[in-house]
Amino acid sequence: MKRLLCSVALLAALVAGCSLHVWYLSHETQSLSAQLEQAGEAVQQGDWEKAYDLTQNAWKNWEDQMFYLHTTLHHDDIDGVSTAFQEALAILEQREQPGEYAAANARILYQLELLVEAELPSLQNIL
Repeated sequence: MKRLLCSVALLAALVAGCSLHVWYLSHETQSLSAQLEQAGEAVQQGDWEKAYDLTQNAWKNWEDQMFYLHTTLHHDDIDGVSTAFQEALAILEQREQPGEYAAANARILYQLELLVEAELPSLQNIL
């Protein structure tokens, strides 16, 4: 009976930990996505400085989470998002190509979405 209770308690702790991780990752990526969407709107309005500040702030928030992300996620996925951030910031520094920035921004948003999807307990992720 003790083995069964210990097993159930361990399983419950694992499920709780996984659920907390997915919630936290979802919360963080939604926050980053909101900043990046605001930056995209700023570029459309021609406010490159605001877009740069918003994207730079999102990048700093991403960097602040780097230890946690490297501990819990695939490094290639994290590196892909980081590379896309650097690309977007480089485009913003030029202040010339709103279409290029829109594409780079969309790439970051999509990669952030994929990070959360990869952590969800779905049949696709299990198989």
